[in-house]
This record gives sequence, structure tokens and C-alpha cells, in this order.
Amino acid sequence: MKRRTRPNKLTFPLLLMACSQLSDLQRGKQIQADVVKNGVYSDIYFQNTLIRFYGSCKEIPDARRVFDGMCFRTVVSWNSIISGYVENSLTNECISLFAQMRGCGFKPDETTMVVLLSACAELGNLNVGKWVYSQVIVKGLVVNLQLGTALLNMYSKCGVIDLAL
Repeated sequence: MKRRTRPNKLTFPLLLMACSQLSDLQRGKQIQADVVKNGVYSDIYFQNTLIRFYGSCKEIPDARRVFDGMCFRTVVSWNSIISGYVENSLTNECISLFAQMRGCGFKPDETTMVVLLSACAELGNLNVGKWVYSQVIVKGLVVNLQLGTALLNMYSKCGVIDLAL
């Protein structure tokens, strides 16, 4: 006896992540259409994954459309859209998004700071990088492996080897 298993709200994000890894924009859009048909489009986990998918496929306008259309956002939502901008070398825009995030009352976490430090490293903007690090200290965030590596990378790319060390 065969049982027919239906996808649920956890299935679709996994499929979308696979499409991200393959940069398979068409298949990802098909999955998005299936999600709409199955009525789980408003699931925040799926929407965050969809933002990351579009960012990975260099479709920032689509990522932004999903983000702007969200009824409910979390820090992960903000991190997803900011990451998409950084991955697509839209670093100035990611700094602007960070300001919007703070203006909306969201508190950045370690992931947010890693993404911002990556943007500062790409821009070679030591002053903003130092400011980001000061925010890490002020907010009492844990300098984990990812954050420490981002700091090292930022200082190195900005040419401040003594601080990198």
C-alpha cells in the first residue's frame, strides 16, 4: 500500500535551498508557485529562504519585492536581504538597509554584524568597520568564530594589519 505524502511548509525551503546552491532560478520560481498553490506562502521561514534564494541567483529586485511584501519580519528577514545586497556587491545599499533595520526597532545579531563587516571589507571602509565593531562591543554580542573571522578580514582588507593581528 502506497501512501501519498504531501509537501509541507518545511519541505519547500529545503527545495529552495537546493535551487540556491545550483543557482537554478527557473526551478526556484516553480517552487514558489507551488508554495502559493499549497497556501504556505506567508510562512516566514519560507519567505526568508525565498529572499536568500533570489539573492543567491542575483535577482535583488525579486528579493526586495518578497521582503517588502512581508507582513511580519524578524532579524533573520533583515539579515537575509542585507546578505543578498552584500553578495551582489551592493554594499552601500546594505548599510542603508542596516539603518532602516535599526529604525524599525530590530536589534542586530552576530550574523548581521558579520554581513556588515563583509561589506566594509569589500568597500575598504575602515571607519564604518570600526563603528560596526564598536556596536558589537556596546551590544555585548559574542565574538564567535564567524564574527572574529569577519573582523580579521575587514581589518586586513582595509590595510590595518596590526589590528588584524
